[in-house]
Amino acid sequence: MDTNLPVSAQPRVVIVGGGFGGLRLAQELADAPVQIVMVDRNNYHNFQPLLYQVATGALEADSIAYPLRKIFAGQKNFFFRLADVRGVRPADKAIETNLGDIHYDYLVLA
Repeated sequence: MDTNLPVSAQPRVVIVGGGFGGLRLAQELADAPVQIVMVDRNNYHNFQPLLYQVATGALEADSIAYPLRKIFAGQKNFFFRLADVRGVRPADKAIETNLGDIHYDYLVLA
């Protein structure tokens, strides 16, 4: 089971992590002939350079958290799964999550 991901003839790139590296890679692959699956335990990107301003009361917390699905709303080859990664099985080309296994052709730990 691949957590209800559509079957595709295109290579699947699984990106574990919705931080700066994961976001940038997913954006760079927007027009590539691949299926992108981002997996993160949060459904938002936290802009950490401004975290101190939240701590000091200069900004509200929602000012530095951006929903991942909103960031990639127009990107047709992007899929997001809110999940905890529990393991990687390179021989099977799969990651283990609390939702089940997700198979990949390329894996990026971001």
